[in-house]
Amino acid sequence: MSQYIIRMGPHDLLEFLRERMTMTNVYQPVVIRELLLHEGWRTKQQLGAALALYDPAVQEYYARILMRWPKATLTKHGIITYLRNGSVFKLLCYPEEAVVREKAVQICDQKIEDWFYQKKSKERAPEADASVRYQVLKEARGKCQLCGIAAEVRPIDIDHIVPRSKADRSGKVRLKNRLVHVDDRENLQALCVACNRAKRDSDETDFRRQEKLVRDRIPEIIRAEGRTPEIAELTGKALRDALHDKLSEEHAELLQASEAKKCDELVDLIEVALALGLQYGVNEEKMLDLVKKSGQTEAVLRRA
Repeated sequence: MSQYIIRMGPHDLLEFLRERMTMTNVYQPVVIRELLLHEGWRTKQQLGAALALYDPAVQEYYARILMRWPKATLTKHGIITYLRNGSVFKLLCYPEEAVVREKAVQICDQKIEDWFYQKKSKERAPEADASVRYQVLKEARGKCQLCGIAAEVRPIDIDHIVPRSKADRSGKVRLKNRLVHVDDRENLQALCVACNRAKRDSDETDFRRQEKLVRDRIPEIIRAEGRTPEIAELTGKALRDALHDKLSEEHAELLQASEAKKCDELVDLIEVALALGLQYGVNEEKMLDLVKKSGQTEAVLRRA
């Protein structure tokens, strides 16, 4: 197939930005802005970093990281201080001489480069081939196994349950009291990029759901198929937690559904929401009444 490149002039760019650019997120204007600010050229990594600046989940994650480890360590060594009024960090030993500042920046750059080189050498990316990756995503139904968000909404990573850093010299880790290779299918799970970033290197939590909240008739259907379901009836906090998980699951399915199936998935989501409301002492009739009153309030606010 032949490919044609349409060359646009400066005024064409303005016309595209103002009239023809349709957006589902901030990605396009961020990319164009970065290229405009850097003489028209940026690498894939540079543009990826720019997009990350506009992702609230990424920002919140690194803000938590900042306040836990860098802040504590650098404060202990007398390098920085943190001013709560304004949430500002200050470098206590800021060099007055430009040559000293430049040298310090060069050392920082070298330290960062050395760390990434060592990390790459020590921890190669998971060599899961396409078939293994497909199986992991298939079992996860294309969703994050922690938060339940769909791959269409946020990219899904293949994560090691027991981290590579804990592998022995033969590349094996201890998973559920037995040794398996670190890249074994049993040691892999699907996490969205936000959940995967929030998972620390020492965390060995298996987020794959072994249990699932189901409707009353599902066990009968399983038995009719010749299988034997393991059933436990949930109450109290366990039931509320399961309903919260189910709500996330139904929301993800709503986002994934085709236009023809949206209403079916919306019904499932509402059903879970009503069941959750019951756990907080509000029956279905009262919940629906509250929804109606909420709608009336919005109408009054719009008229005002």
